Amino acid sequence: MNKKWQWLIYGWKLIILTLLTAAVFSYAMFQGGFVSWFLFYAFLPFVLYAGLLALYPLRSFQASRQMDKTQLHAGDRLGVTVTLRRKLPFPLMYMVIEDCLPEGIESLNRDGAAAKRLVFPWFKRSMTMSYELARVPRGEHHFHSVRVRTGDVLGLIEKTAFFELDDTLFVYPFYQRFSYQVNERHQEDGVSGSSPIHQHHSSVAASVRNYQPGDRFAALDWKTSARRSQLMTKEFEPSRSKNLFLLMDRFSSDAFEEVVSVTASILHSVLKNGAGAGLASIGKEKNIFPIQEGDQHFKHMLRHLAIAHCDAADPISRYAREELGKPSVRQADQVVVTGQLTEDMLHLAEIGGGRVTVILAKEKDAELSQAENAMIERMMKRQIRVRIMRGGRVSRVV
Repeated sequence: MNKKWQWLIYGWKLIILTLLTAAVFSYAMFQGGFVSWFLFYAFLPFVLYAGLLALYPLRSFQASRQMDKTQLHAGDRLGVTVTLRRKLPFPLMYMVIEDCLPEGIESLNRDGAAAKRLVFPWFKRSMTMSYELARVPRGEHHFHSVRVRTGDVLGLIEKTAFFELDDTLFVYPFYQRFSYQVNERHQEDGVSGSSPIHQHHSSVAASVRNYQPGDRFAALDWKTSARRSQLMTKEFEPSRSKNLFLLMDRFSSDAFEEVVSVTASILHSVLKNGAGAGLASIGKEKNIFPIQEGDQHFKHMLRHLAIAHCDAADPISRYAREELGKPSVRQADQVVVTGQLTEDMLHLAEIGGGRVTVILAKEKDAELSQAENAMIERMMKRQIRVRIMRGGRVSRVV
């Protein structure tokens, strides 16, 4: 229907051009004199140009699009170059080149000015438009077409052509590696700290050494000390990170992008530390990644996080009861990442048996509301650990 309407407008403009030409010629014929014929001959070049432009095959252009990269991270910049080439050097007075942006990117560039240029090609055989998009959003974006528009001086004839150029841009969520610190307790004493990602340390002594000032009293090996008549300190095996299973809340939230970013950062950090990690992401589709190790496993989860949407229909407690209760998950640290604290999360205390950590992802400068502070206090009473993360950093530990 849209194409039919465009053809009707185009045909109507041709009729107007024909009528104007006939009117000027009739005026010169019946009026006579220098002025009337001067008007006719002065108008004739515009008519001829408009007629030739109407016959000019704008679709004969060859279009191409080049991107700096086809895989980015959220917030990165993207440089794009659109090139048009032609064989017939017909004089085009102006041309508007527009790269039709995907819906997800266009929402950040509502006026479309970044991907639109006005050029004056005249007889040029090659035209290039380069533009840059700042802070590309997360997701899989499909570029489909480039629109070219030109016309005559009087605006009587306008021609538009679309060139199908299919390119895919994959934007992964932003993530960073966290530096986890154990709370004031040494890793050698066999007691794990309460960092956002809990660490499990070995309590098996590998060897002993001479006592040194500053060594913990609990680390002394009294039997060996008595046998050697001097104080000896135990040396423990290197610590090992415990596996982690993460449940991402995909219920509608204003901070959902922060939820995805925090989830990716936690998974990246745990796997880089040599531990295993798993992910449960449930919305309209159910995506479960079992606990595994390695970079390839992280890439599979990261690819899912790039296209995940906040489309969950039910509260997260319903999924937590099913996923966190699995035998393969019970022995792992259990973390729930969410963008909002709701009443149903109080049931996590019953599901996880006091082993669930809730991470509330907030924007960098966002403050906690009174309702959120009240909910945190209620969670504390039920022995649910809560972490507030802003901009990828732990800003509060409860």
